[in-house]
Amino acid sequence: MPSRRASLGLLLLILAGCASPFAGTPSSAPPEGLVVVTAGGTALDDGTDDVPPTLELGLEGSGVTPSMVSASLDGHPLTLTSSSRGVTASVAPMAYASEHQLVIDVAGRPQEEIGFQVVDETGVSAAAWRGTSGQVVCQVVFERAPDRAALAAALPQAQFQWTDGTHLSLAWAIPPPSLAIPAGLAAARGSVLDGPLTLSLTGLTTGHLRRATVPAAAPAPAGLKVTLWTIDDAASNGSAQAHAAATAVLSPTGWEAQADGSLQGSPDPATLVTAQAAGRPVWALLANDKIGAAGTDQLLNSPTAQSALVAAVAAGVRTLHLAGVNLDFEDVPGSDEAALTAFAGALATGLHAEDAGLSVDVIPHTEAGVNSASAAYDDPGLAAVADHLVVLAYDEHTAPGDPGPVAGLAWQAAELAGSLVGVAADKVILGIPLYARSWSGAQVTSGGYAPLVADALSEPGVAYDYDFADATPELTSAPGGVPTQLWFDDADSLLRKVAAVGQLGLAGIATWRAGFEDPAFWSVI
Repeated sequence: MPSRRASLGLLLLILAGCASPFAGTPSSAPPEGLVVVTAGGTALDDGTDDVPPTLELGLEGSGVTPSMVSASLDGHPLTLTSSSRGVTASVAPMAYASEHQLVIDVAGRPQEEIGFQVVDETGVSAAAWRGTSGQVVCQVVFERAPDRAALAAALPQAQFQWTDGTHLSLAWAIPPPSLAIPAGLAAARGSVLDGPLTLSLTGLTTGHLRRATVPAAAPAPAGLKVTLWTIDDAASNGSAQAHAAATAVLSPTGWEAQADGSLQGSPDPATLVTAQAAGRPVWALLANDKIGAAGTDQLLNSPTAQSALVAAVAAGVRTLHLAGVNLDFEDVPGSDEAALTAFAGALATGLHAEDAGLSVDVIPHTEAGVNSASAAYDDPGLAAVADHLVVLAYDEHTAPGDPGPVAGLAWQAAELAGSLVGVAADKVILGIPLYARSWSGAQVTSGGYAPLVADALSEPGVAYDYDFADATPELTSAPGGVPTQLWFDDADSLLRKVAAVGQLGLAGIATWRAGFEDPAFWSVI
């Protein structure tokens, strides 16, 4: 059902004097004036997703009586009674997040059907860190405005500073061992706080963020297969060495296909050593020529160059004892869709002859279809020749002036929906981001979780925020008067993305890249 917020005003359906949604040939004299369908004093529109659990339904208008109106909820007739303004019906309390169908018949008017969803329990997210002056900083974000009196009663020793109805900073003369917000406290729209939320306030250190969010993330799917991409630097190699045992595949960068079919570079040698020591298979990443689309177009449209490249890759697989290759051709012209699929087929044939596999990275399609970045990827065709497709579900927001999640949860779901059409889910690997991205004025910076979070927390007046729909945390500040936003993924937010593997039956995840991650990521997968 569409997710759409109810409007703040009343929905007025004019029944006399002009056209209306009820227009038609009346079978009896229609009521005059207005008919209003209300939910808690707010218009009840088709698709509304935050209806209070106790619904008071009112049909208002001059001359409206129970004899000319009938209504049912989920197929069960409602008892209508007269009111000073029309007719009303009381509905028994409905479960949080439940979906319902209301059908209304007014004499002389077409039947109206209204689908709606009851408000869910309110999510809560809290973060704590030690400020630059040594004080404990604790901030809380609520999905819907909580009852302030009830919250104050639950936290009697805390000092409250509200930024708005959903953002709160807490302070204590002596901080308690933990922040504890109980479940069930009243919130807007008849909701209640989900929970309980508990966040430890002991052992906080400068430059490190601690978070807790409810509802809690589901555990990682059992037997989750992790592909870890690596580059040849100290942080990446150190992470790969420390966590190789938790991976299914190590995928080092370093190979680059040239326009003439030659192969430059070599897979990161430190990763090869790490994989051998840990007994992990290696699928080396094969990138396209850095000169851009022209070189890739030349390669994909030259049978001679393609044959040379396939032979060179196969030879490298034999020499290095690789288990497979990850084909990462990006910025491919859309006109080369068929050529890319054909090349992937030829490469797969060559690799399978060496008893090695092929995975192909694809830019996601949207539910609306292909876009300029994804036009070159025939997902069903590539899936037919490769062992796996790796859907690169990240870089939702990249441009200056457009801050936002690197890969929001709602966006990821839409990208997967658009990319899985005609593809077996168990062939798909979900690509997730381990890095963060900062917007400061016109400057956009991407990098590792730890250094970017530490930099953000060092700024005066830094504030914590959380996007509940996208399950993504954010830190905001204004150093030197320049608005700055850091959107990042930590262990908790990544775990919520990983849930798609179990929900959709995907083959696993691929993570870009080793050395960027929140260290706690490895403890939750």
